[in-house]
Amino acid sequence: MLRPFHRFDVILILQEFRTSFLAINKGEEVASVGIIANPQSGKDIRRLVALASSFSNNEKVLMLRRVMAGLAAMGLDNILIFNDLGSLGAVAVDGFRHENKNSKAKLFEVDARGETIDSTNAARKLDELGVRCIIVLGGDGTCRAVAKGCGRIPMIPLSTGTNNAFPFSWEGTVAGMAAALYALYPKAYGSEKQVTKQLHVNLNGNSEKALVDIAILKESFYGARAIWDIGRVDSLALTRSEPGRLGLSSLGASLRPIGADEPLGLWLKLGPKSKTNHRVLSPIGPGQVASAQVMEHEIVKPGEAVKYRAPDDRVLAFDGERECLLNKGEDIEISLRLDGPSILNVPAILRKAAIRGDLQMRN
Repeated sequence: MLRPFHRFDVILILQEFRTSFLAINKGEEVASVGIIANPQSGKDIRRLVALASSFSNNEKVLMLRRVMAGLAAMGLDNILIFNDLGSLGAVAVDGFRHENKNSKAKLFEVDARGETIDSTNAARKLDELGVRCIIVLGGDGTCRAVAKGCGRIPMIPLSTGTNNAFPFSWEGTVAGMAAALYALYPKAYGSEKQVTKQLHVNLNGNSEKALVDIAILKESFYGARAIWDIGRVDSLALTRSEPGRLGLSSLGASLRPIGADEPLGLWLKLGPKSKTNHRVLSPIGPGQVASAQVMEHEIVKPGEAVKYRAPDDRVLAFDGERECLLNKGEDIEISLRLDGPSILNVPAILRKAAIRGDLQMRN
């Protein structure tokens, strides 16, 4: 027997409607996930000079659709995808909607120019929209660009770039599932969020940051943005040096391994061949094992800074890409801080979900 409809039911309904309405308009309390894919990742000159295949845009579209499938399977409906100039987001959303008629996945726009700053602006937009996490498809450079704009929103970085020391090779489907679980139950899965390390350097009053490495190159002009010639590296600062990773961080891994979760960094000074130097072999790219002479290396702790004076004109590269010029005699300080973007541990979230019973369905 149904109970009579009471006036307090009306009050509760109105209160719930008001709460939902305010949450939607403020961008709060509505579980949503943002996705940013870089159409240019995995296609720079390092792929041409190494024995590497490019990460095609078609594969990125399929990866996006797998991410969305994982999100939808966990009941996460509000999916916001960056409408990039390479049309990765547009093609992925169109295909996903074709298979999921009730999908609420939609594109969001920024003033895109086909440059790195597009990812930063997209992250800022997602921060304004109030998403609970951001899934990033790209390499170290893309993750750095997103970190500049995402604020405190945690990310799940998926590797599709050339240098992938920061992002992970997690499968898109499981990444989507983990992102949905965190977005739907942030308190339950908040413990699986980890703050990363960053390198800081002040240049002309502006603070620049790197997630993995800052390289000082023996050059007086930019040329190509990507670095592939180890002989041009003068010095190198690292937040991590994990064995098994490609890129400049492999130089440190061949000498003093440091994990991504260790509160330490590494400073390397390279030089000419000498009996007193450490000669290291490092896999700097697919099919590329380079020999380098390390004159000195030292551990850097959080809050510590390494001072450097340019003996001649130099170029600074952040996470594998040239960006800034240093004039002869110019002084800089590079410091390590524990203030990088937060990342979500996908396997740990799924493990906790199994223990909590969030992956179990009623028959």
